[in-house]
Amino acid sequence: MIGNVDLDLLEKTYQNASIGITAIEAVLDKASNKEFNNDLHKQLRDYQELADKSKSQLLLGGAEVKDKSFYDKAMMKGNIKMNTLINSSDSHIAQMVIQGSTMGVTQMTRLLHNNKDADGVSTQIAKEFVKKEEENIEVMKNYL
Repeated sequence: MIGNVDLDLLEKTYQNASIGITAIEAVLDKASNKEFNNDLHKQLRDYQELADKSKSQLLLGGAEVKDKSFYDKAMMKGNIKMNTLINSSDSHIAQMVIQGSTMGVTQMTRLLHNNKDADGVSTQIAKEFVKKEEENIEVMKNYL
């Protein structure tokens, strides 16, 4: 059985990665620059890998994997669509990705600081998430 601290870290990592997957998939077709599109695809693969890792650990620990609801995902996609309706430039999309990644870094860093009793695996996955997000922010800055 997985402890509450580890459960929280793994669930939040999984949810953040899942949100990232949904968000990147919603903007992929709007990227006009091939290099930008490639960087978005890399970020998508990173999110998928992190979602898979955290999901595997949750299942291994006997926990239930909680996905965002269909409604939450639809609302996010709708917000992205509205946000890119007026301005779908690569610069604007990069700004949106940076803002989303920054929220993920903030949430996960706070969780890591507040859950120092977590085991090595859940902490490692959460730290990997933060590291990937920070790297993605730096890459996206190139498109501002």
